Amino acid sequence: MSAPSPRLLCCALLWLASAALPACGAPLESEVQFTSVVVAPLAAPRPVADADGRIHLAYELSFVNETKLIARIDAIAAIDPASGATLAEWKGDALGSIFRVNGGEPGVTLAPSHSGYAFLDVALPAGASIPKSFRHRITVTRLMQAPGDEHKTVPLDPKFKLPDSIAFEGADIAVDDQKAVVIAPPLRGPRWVAFNGCCDQLTSHRGGVMAFNGKALIAERFAIDFMQLDKADRPFVGALADVASYPSFGVPVYAVADATVVETSDGAPEATPGVARAVTVDTAAGNHIVLDLGDGNFALYAHLLTGSVAVHPGDHVKTGDVIARLGSSGNSDAPHLHFHVMDGPSPLASSGLPYEFTAFTGAGRVEPDDAFFTKGAAAAIDAGWFAGQHKDELPLNNEVVDFPGK
Repeated sequence: MSAPSPRLLCCALLWLASAALPACGAPLESEVQFTSVVVAPLAAPRPVADADGRIHLAYELSFVNETKLIARIDAIAAIDPASGATLAEWKGDALGSIFRVNGGEPGVTLAPSHSGYAFLDVALPAGASIPKSFRHRITVTRLMQAPGDEHKTVPLDPKFKLPDSIAFEGADIAVDDQKAVVIAPPLRGPRWVAFNGCCDQLTSHRGGVMAFNGKALIAERFAIDFMQLDKADRPFVGALADVASYPSFGVPVYAVADATVVETSDGAPEATPGVARAVTVDTAAGNHIVLDLGDGNFALYAHLLTGSVAVHPGDHVKTGDVIARLGSSGNSDAPHLHFHVMDGPSPLASSGLPYEFTAFTGAGRVEPDDAFFTKGAAAAIDAGWFAGQHKDELPLNNEVVDFPGK
């Protein structure tokens, strides 16, 4: 391959140095746009039936501002390229609620060389035809930093010879045609709240992008923190800092399928609710179990009770076997079971996969407030929210569910 000409090399350097339109070479073809941002998907979405009766496809787009200009993301639309139909669109407050600048900061404005993620969820009616892929229509406004004030922006200087606002299509992503794994519930009994669950709200699980071996992964994409309420719908009765105040502390945790144990950890102390704790990537899950469910699906049970892990790597378990008890070890604010399914045995260095529970009864949805978490006040529950029997579905964020059994 021949060396690039000095003239072409000069053009490339100009792009990097000033983001100005280089005055060299032939004009760009009309269908080619200089977009300022690079947009790419993280992982192919896999459909899952959720408790609202719809099919959800949760996935993420990475945005990188490759220029010295400021890029504001104004709108994102998911399109079926086969039909041209717009399946979902995010703009205004809806976009702001699902977009994060890297580092976790809210906002849709990317400073020079900055990046961020859009955490998207396309929800389709039950029985709808699922597209083979998505394309995205993205609208971006380019701005400049105000002279002498890095916290303000001004319109683009005409010298750049670039349009202020552009809309382009791209970031195509194939839809995974594998079905979500169907499993038994990991818990039994009534009044379990699915905190930090999927799919249409940006929770600490949903937005938990982590880098392993140079790759961005979200192991907790479909993770749920299951916390049980007492008969009066309270999260705890007694002292906030006493793990025994919580109705679910020490209850059995069950195997969700016939599976092989691939990883266990025990011996970590219980975290005191309401007290700051130091955790690392290695200790965040606390006492935990990983089950190989087969077909590339692995289940994580985290924050288990100290000394309660009843299985070892290599053991074979049957659906419904008691494998541990619920605790509050590791990165835990209060006793609960963190549960998710992933594509590998590592609790965090994996990609989260959707799953569906064989059966549960919807009992409404919680609207928690500060008094609920700090004083044990009774939960405000919207009892009519998709209440009733559910089969082969995933509970949604903040849903209250009753699992079969005692």
